[in-house]
Order: sequence, then structure tokens, then C-alpha cells
Amino acid sequence: MTDSSSPNPFSLAGTHTLITGGSRGLGNAAARAVARAGGAVTIVARSVDQARAAAADLAAFGATARAYPADVARLDQLQEIVDAVSEISPIHGVVHAAGIQLRKPAVEVTAEEFTQVQNVNVNAPYLLSTAVARTQIARGIAGSHVFIGSLNSSIALPNISPYAVSKTGLVGVARALSVEWAVHSIRSNIIGPGYFETEMTKKLLANPADYDRILARIPMRRLGDPSDVGNACVYLLSQASRYVTGTLHNVDGGWLGA
Repeated sequence: MTDSSSPNPFSLAGTHTLITGGSRGLGNAAARAVARAGGAVTIVARSVDQARAAAADLAAFGATARAYPADVARLDQLQEIVDAVSEISPIHGVVHAAGIQLRKPAVEVTAEEFTQVQNVNVNAPYLLSTAVARTQIARGIAGSHVFIGSLNSSIALPNISPYAVSKTGLVGVARALSVEWAVHSIRSNIIGPGYFETEMTKKLLANPADYDRILARIPMRRLGDPSDVGNACVYLLSQASRYVTGTLHNVDGGWLGA
């Protein structure tokens, strides 16, 4: 049963979503899906050219899209990002898609490498979301925060331990914030993507043996399309999920259910 005051509960018309890592991969898929649902988008990405190109691409088919080039690993600049973006337009939703992965045995990982992964994958989402939530609480905005996790949010895979630690921690972030912010009607959820063809997985999937092994493990026998995650983001950002918070949504072709 849907709210009669909202004919299309999946519509994002009249909303503004901040998306980190929105210039490519799953972040760009989220930006496209939000724009298709009628929402305005601000794309945050390290590359000035890529951020502007992604925003221009969305604007080309009529979406309201802006670029804000920034490196979320610079934790001291996150408040500045939120202040600048929210001054232009109130932020209703956030999608945390920026992420990095380090592939090497745990015994070879340095303290600096471990910290870098945690800063981008866990610390930045936490600090950015809390900065956004302060503006939402002050303005009475019923917001939605979507964190992009991984299969590693639920299971551990070898030789990517800093990444696995970060994505497990991200589940804790989403759940902890959901408990604190529910009273303000601010929701916090996490998506756990399976295997998708992105920059992060390109090298792994280029190996025929690895590709075949992974595909055989997925019950649906295919890799995910980035739009699968984009559509999940729309659901979690929209009023269609207005009573959903603190949850992990796996988009993995059945991997974890097998």
C-alpha cells in the first residue's frame, strides 16, 4: 500500500543527492539512476575532468547535475564539501560510492596502506554523512544515506584484507547511524554488490580462469550490470523505502544465498 500523496513512491523529483565516486563505475550508475528518477545530482570525484564530464553527460538529457571535484581521502575537507554543496541546494540524499582496494597478502600490508583504505572506504563516509546529517536535522529534512559495501561486507575473501575490514566496518556505520537518526526520519542503509564489471574488478575479470570461476559461483550465471546497483540506490533514496533503515541489501545474483 502506497501513500496516496505520492503517486510514484520511487520518484526523486524535488530532491538533491550527493554522490561520491559518481564519475564512473557503480557511483556513475547511481547518478544516472537518480537522474532518471527525476532527482538533482552533485557528483564528487577526484578528477576534475571526469567529474565535469559525468555531470555534463547527465545534463545532456535534461537532468540537473553539478560537479564538485574533491578527494574524499582528505578528511579535513569533507565539511567544506558539504557546506559548499548544501549552500547551493539542500542535500536530501547521499550515496557513498567512492572506494579503493588493495590486493596483496595481509602480511605484506603496511600501516600506511591499511590506513589509506580505511580513510577512503570507512572514515570518509562516516564523516561526510555526519556532516550532511547536521544540515538535514537543522533544516528538518527526512534524508537517506546509502553506503556502497561489497560481498566483503558479509564474507572475507583472500588477499584483500584491508578492503574486507573497511567494508565490514561500513555495515557498522550504516547501522549505528540508522539508530541515532531514525528519530529525525533520516535513514541509513547499505548495499552489498557482488561482482560487476568496473575499474576495480577489471584486472581480476580479465583472467579467463578467474572469470569462469566467479561466474560459476553466481547462481544467476552472470555478472551484475551497474544499473542493478543504481536502481537499488533509487529504492533506498526514495519514499518507496521510507520504513527501511539499518539494513544491508545484497545485489549479488544470489552469491550469498547459494
